[in-house]
Formats: sequence, structure tokens, C-alpha cells
Amino acid sequence: MDEIRIACPSRLHIGLIDLNGEIGRIDGGTGIALEYPRTVIYAKKSDRLEVECPQDPTAVGRAEEGAREVMQRYDLPPAKIIIEERPFVHVGLGSGTQLLVGVAKVLCHLAGRSVNANELGSVVNRGGTSGIGVASFEHGGFIVDGGHKFRTGDAANSKSEYSPSSAVRGLAPPPVLARYDFPDWDILICVPAGEETAGIREVEIFKIVCPVPPEEVKTICHLVLLKMLPAILERDLESFGFAIEESQKYGFKRFEFRAQSRNVLQCMDFLKQNGGIGVGMSSWGPTLFAFGEQLTDLCEKTRRFLDENMDGTCFVTRANNTGMKVLG
Repeated sequence: MDEIRIACPSRLHIGLIDLNGEIGRIDGGTGIALEYPRTVIYAKKSDRLEVECPQDPTAVGRAEEGAREVMQRYDLPPAKIIIEERPFVHVGLGSGTQLLVGVAKVLCHLAGRSVNANELGSVVNRGGTSGIGVASFEHGGFIVDGGHKFRTGDAANSKSEYSPSSAVRGLAPPPVLARYDFPDWDILICVPAGEETAGIREVEIFKIVCPVPPEEVKTICHLVLLKMLPAILERDLESFGFAIEESQKYGFKRFEFRAQSRNVLQCMDFLKQNGGIGVGMSSWGPTLFAFGEQLTDLCEKTRRFLDENMDGTCFVTRANNTGMKVLG
């Protein structure tokens, strides 16, 4: 193979499950792979490593670093890599994971190497807290991941601190506990002007707010196991929406909301008041989401609301149930 082009799905991160850790595991999470927006990466064989990203030149350095890590790990030849599509960054759609795992994947493909996304995620240091992005790349669908061992004394396979993925190096992404095809409901994505939470600020918030109360962790687990998952299997939109909105009241998500601007809270209220089901915030935000059978009208209303009150964008998409796709 001399060239390849792949499409990598964005994801919604509904929430982390356990940032208490009293039973010897932390993290865990729920999320959904999206058809749009996506990361599209083209690569062809070359005698030296070249990376281009016309849409977002700031991504080049990060992509080059990831490429060199995977080339060194597997002794891969260089390539010319062009990032042809790139979603909004630092808004809660998981663009960093798709960029780095995608770059690693095209290099492996060109060299005829078959390496799964979980292993590649470890090489490029993704999945050290949430495993939803890596699992979305590999499988698509609705995903529940099982988190990481915590303070077990096994330094190679255990976390010793509460920390975001950006601050974790060399730890494998967590196991996938459940993965199901997501129903063909519309998913409204709304990205109002809000706060970007990344880097040092993200690390500091983890240090301040963790551990979260164990009672809240148990409530989230109850909602995921006996409300959210059955609702997906039974295609019960109302029950799924209830589980989403209830789960976002507890645990670490409460603090993710506190880090956001008033714009985000106003948009959430608007979506709920105008028929959005399962309204929530992805990761740290500001990306918001809602579910429904047909959300074109709500999208138009939301677009007018944004135009009149704040900067932002919105669109309707659906779940990606296949993961990364080879386009040619």
C-alpha cells in the first residue's frame, strides 16, 4: 500500500464514572462515537516525515510528535501526512485522540503492520483517563469503559493520582465493558462560546475536586447499568434521556459544569425548554448535546438563539457505529 485516507469519528464524552477510587479503580466513562464532525487523514509513502494541516497549522507539531513516537516504537518508515479535516479543538469532541491515533494508524497501514487502537493509544499517550476516544476509533457505537487500577502498587498498570489523560504517559487505555450500536436518533450538537479547559488548568481541577463522594459514584453506576444501557437496547429515547440528564448532576461532571461560562448554562436551559431530550455537556465542554427522533426544527431554533445571544454553532448528526473508516 502506497497511500491511504481514513476518517476518524469525534465522540461525545457523557461523563466519568468514578473519581473516588476507594475500591481500587478510578475513571471509567460513557460516551458515543459521532458521524460528524470527523478527522480525515491522508498519508503516502515518502523518504522523510512531513505533516500538513491546512485547516489548523497548530496541529502539525503535535501530529509530528505522535508520528515519531509510533515510528520509533515499531521501526516504521516515514510518510507524508495531510490532515484534511479537523474538528473544533478543546471543545469536548475528542479531536486530540482522533488526530494522534489516526496518524499512528495510517503509518502502520502503509508499513503493512496491524496494530489495534488500544495499543496505539498507549504509544501516543491517549486513553490514560477516559477510554471513550480510543474505543470510538476502534469500534464506534455507545461505549462504557472500565477505568484503571488505582494505587495498587503496580506502577506500570496502575494510576497513582487523579489526573486527566493529558497528564498520563505510558498507561494503556481502559478495557471496554460494554459496546452497543447506538439507535438512529438525531443528535444535536451545540457549541456555544465558552471556556476551554485543558493543560495545567485541567490538572489543577482534578487535584482540587478529587476524590468525589462515593455515594455519587454509586448513583452514576446505578443510572448507567439499570437505566442508560437498557434504554439503548430497548430503543427507549425518553428513558435514555432521563438517565443522561440525571447522571450529569453527580460526580466529576458537577465540577466540569462549574468550569464553564454562563453561555453554556443558558444554552442548556434553552435546549431543555424547546424539546431536547437527554441534554448534557460533553467532557469539559462547551459542546452540548441533545437527542431526538427529528431535530432539524430544534437546530434552526438553536441557531437563531445563538445568533441573537452569543457566538456559537450547531448542527445535527448521528452516531457512528463502525469506528474508523478507510476511505481509499
